[in-house]
Amino acid sequence: MEIPVETVITAVAVYPDRARVTCRGRCELPEGLHQIVIGELPLALEPESVRAAGAGTARVRLRSVDVHRRHYAQTPAANVQALEAQIEKLQDELQALDDRQAVKQASIDHLDGLREATTEYAWGLARGRSTVENQANLMRFFEEEDARLRGDLRALDTEQRDLKEQLAKLQAELDQLRAARPRQRYETRLEVEALSAGSFEPEITYVVGQAAGGRTGWRPLYDIRLLEPSGGRAGGRVAVTALAEIVQNTGQDWSDVRLSVSTARPALNQRVPELKPWFVDVPHPPQPLPRMAHAKAAAARQDFAMESAAADAAPAAMMMAPIREAPVEVEVAEVQDSGTAVSFAVSGSVDIPGDGTPYKTTIGQHDLTPQLDFLAVPRHTDAVYRRAKFNNTTAAPLLPGPASLYAGDEYIGQNRLEYTPTGAEIELILGVEERVTVKRELVRREVDKRLLRDVRQVVYGYEIKLENLLSTPARVTVQDQYPVSRHDQIKVRLDRVAPEPVEQTDLHILKWQIDLAPAEKKIIRYDYQVEHPRALQVVGLLD
Repeated sequence: MEIPVETVITAVAVYPDRARVTCRGRCELPEGLHQIVIGELPLALEPESVRAAGAGTARVRLRSVDVHRRHYAQTPAANVQALEAQIEKLQDELQALDDRQAVKQASIDHLDGLREATTEYAWGLARGRSTVENQANLMRFFEEEDARLRGDLRALDTEQRDLKEQLAKLQAELDQLRAARPRQRYETRLEVEALSAGSFEPEITYVVGQAAGGRTGWRPLYDIRLLEPSGGRAGGRVAVTALAEIVQNTGQDWSDVRLSVSTARPALNQRVPELKPWFVDVPHPPQPLPRMAHAKAAAARQDFAMESAAADAAPAAMMMAPIREAPVEVEVAEVQDSGTAVSFAVSGSVDIPGDGTPYKTTIGQHDLTPQLDFLAVPRHTDAVYRRAKFNNTTAAPLLPGPASLYAGDEYIGQNRLEYTPTGAEIELILGVEERVTVKRELVRREVDKRLLRDVRQVVYGYEIKLENLLSTPARVTVQDQYPVSRHDQIKVRLDRVAPEPVEQTDLHILKWQIDLAPAEKKIIRYDYQVEHPRALQVVGLLD
């Protein structure tokens, strides 16, 4: 006996590149063998992933699970059928307008034919069968009727144009929905044996992957806000809000479902990486690409950059709404760590459309204590950057994803978080601090003018001026450099530096940590000397 069962989606677990869906239905089973038919399953379904279970008052033995495609005469989705009905109605209305236009045009053609019969009217007037007044009345009739008919035609054209615009809009929506909801769908047949009569609730789970019209999965988004204390007090905190952006284009709406998002990647856990031969060779000059290949590569890079900017700009625009005085409480997801993956169970039920429209939900809010300082690289810019370092003290790792950065209520730009496990440190640049200034000046340049020497000696001296206009102390990390020689006849030596740097590398990178009290100014000074034979041409110096 074949028993069709309608099911509803009750739970969805979303992975970065796919999702696991759970459906449940209900039916009455008499004793005996039956085929439980569950239809209208999406084409994005992976047939080998379908699993069946169930419970009820009937004693049921599951014998087999079969999955195959079914072709429908009409698209099964209700909203697609509604669109198709609207389009058919508009097409009928357009046909009626075409018929009315044809009638009006035939009347105009008839009037034109009567107007052209001037010879007959002249003979009637000459023989006394018609008068001049009658001829005048007839001409006025022609004019009035012609004006009326042409006015009716213009009104019909306007009405027809409006209907065509509506038809084009509905047709575009239908094409989009048909791409996600084709007339082919999967159907699952459960062969069961009812050992006793009663009710039975079949449950199937399946995995949906990448559909033809788009992707299914989720990615993390972050809103990171630096909240500084008021009243000039020291300290501060970083508020991190984690969001999950979920997209599914399976053509099957997830309505009123229990939702969880997981960091597991099922597709990556199926095969152990295989080692390939490791070759060592001499360098070969790169082969020039054809001109067309260069153009295609450049176009691909540009498209990728535009898509990334658009994808990163969307959450930023959403987060720019001002904070209310009495903010609403945000419900966050429950973290479930299984050791191999972390899942975030969203409270309540959610609705996610099956047409690829992004759905965002908050999965975490955390207040973290940062170490705040400032960073200056005055050789390149006079901007002083605000920097925050903090540890991930949350119960879950921070996954890689774009982050919108704020200083208080001010949006300061975009950054990207890398994977940060619990306990690891995060370093973020949180905009420019205008109230801490830095200026680098060349204050000394002396050339040895002793002509008897065959060595040219140049001394350069720099000053880096710092000022703190904040009402609180500021620690500024200053980075600068002096040149590195790549020739054995060019000698570079650091002569004098005050204060001493806290770090100096072999590549002549200097680093200072300067503590500034409110309204305090400090100066860093250093000189370096460059020597080389006069006949040797040196590149890379200021002169």
